[in-house]
Amino acid sequence: MKNLWNFIKDKSYYFLGATVVIIILLVIITSCSGGNGSSYESIENKMVSAAKSYYEKKENLLPKQEGGTVKVTISSLVEAELLKEVTDPKDSSNNCSGYVEVTKVEDDYTYTPFLTCKGNYEPQYLTDKIKNTTTDELGNGVYLIGSDYVYKGEDVKNYVSFNDLLWRIVKVDENGDIKLVLSKYTTEAYAWDTKYNSESEDNSGNTTNYLLTDIRKTLNTYYDETFTKESKAKMVSKNICVGKYLLTDAFSTEKECSVIKENEKVSLLNASDYQNASLDTGCVNLNSRECVNRNYLASDDIYTWTLNSSSENTYKVMFIYTTIDESYASNERKLNPVIYLSNKVITNAGDGTMENPFIIK
Repeated sequence: MKNLWNFIKDKSYYFLGATVVIIILLVIITSCSGGNGSSYESIENKMVSAAKSYYEKKENLLPKQEGGTVKVTISSLVEAELLKEVTDPKDSSNNCSGYVEVTKVEDDYTYTPFLTCKGNYEPQYLTDKIKNTTTDELGNGVYLIGSDYVYKGEDVKNYVSFNDLLWRIVKVDENGDIKLVLSKYTTEAYAWDTKYNSESEDNSGNTTNYLLTDIRKTLNTYYDETFTKESKAKMVSKNICVGKYLLTDAFSTEKECSVIKENEKVSLLNASDYQNASLDTGCVNLNSRECVNRNYLASDDIYTWTLNSSSENTYKVMFIYTTIDESYASNERKLNPVIYLSNKVITNAGDGTMENPFIIK
């Protein structure tokens, strides 16, 4: 035992040196792995934890309606002694601000932190990135059409990863909300409608009332079964245009929006979305062949029913597959579902390419 103790004493400086080396290595590894980034993430986690405690005592303040939101600021959480004053991990003299937004999703609530440490860590809103997108030398990019910021062209960087699915940005609307279409059509095919219709040749498929159609039920099921609670909190309901066209008609929002269905979570593309995506000025009518030119929605990955049916009868519906055509509503087609993200969604990575899509935080 005595010999062992003497050995340890003789070698103690080795143990000490090894300990110092290990500590230095740990510091280097932490620095290289983004220590500051994880510090901000840690603050956001603490904000969420504090907000949950805050609303446990103030349940009456939580939103009662589906999709309703409330928010509590960092200063309120500090005042309630649920959170310490937040300082910037990169600059201790700089106090951070922010809030936690609480959204009601079905029978539960989601908590989303918004932290701002000026100059070092600030929310990067996807809406702002889209609005600031310029066009390339071939014209691909974002254009202001009315009050909407619309992606036009064949080679546009409008890919988004959301809810573990790849989407494409169609536009930002007047409210700043972001319209997305699934980048690759569904595996399964679905009828637009199969109800009895004495006007049709096979007595099936009725486009008279979108509210009662099979496709609406399919889209609502898709919403319920596809999106997580956290993803649903980032989505917003929209009024959708389900008006009617002839294939020979010029694109017209007046016709397209002559009938509107309010507050839908999931929908489909409109005919005008297809026109707006093309850079060819010859894309004037629904059946204009020029529409396939310089148009990312003319891709083989888009194979979908639209929201717009025929004004000539009550049993045919427009669909997109390279061009716009019409088909019996009782036939089955694949789908590229459409959703809207809130203008408050934050992206923390990506450049919009398929290989490196925008990542929703």
